[in-house]
Amino acid sequence: MSLTDLMSMAKPNMESREKILSKLGGGELVNCFQCLKCTSGCTALKLLELKPHEIVKLVNLGFVDELALSDIIWTCVTCLKCVQRCPQKASPYHVIMALRNLAVEREARVPEGYLKAVSRILEIGLAEAIQEVVTRRMEIFNRESLKLPKIVYPKESFQAAFMKILEEK
Repeated sequence: MSLTDLMSMAKPNMESREKILSKLGGGELVNCFQCLKCTSGCTALKLLELKPHEIVKLVNLGFVDELALSDIIWTCVTCLKCVQRCPQKASPYHVIMALRNLAVEREARVPEGYLKAVSRILEIGLAEAIQEVVTRRMEIFNRESLKLPKIVYPKESFQAAFMKILEEK
């Protein structure tokens, strides 16, 4: 008898599971014993349809294709708390990044906000442009008026390396 997701009638794909495991560098993922430390520290928990430990469990069970095609993997805010908290080095962060890469390889829909952040990185080298702040009294402050250090933009070599990585995928 094989395992079947009764909600979607999907069957596990062990080939996809092995592909993800090989990208993650081995057996750490299968070492997850569902202690929930990753979930208890998750910044985006309220946004997630599935909890981080559940994502790891589903990948271990072979439901990789469903996860790669879902919006669930794009709600992770990549705070890396799960990496710090995982006693088994099987953090959901690495799993989610591998699933995102798989989704892009399969040309799945990528959220618009994510694409905007990537295009900003390509344009200016930062995920967000430097902004001025407006107070409730309608006073405008910038980094200079707040006596904050000037932000050094990444060099062109960074953008060239970033483009090279994007082209390789």
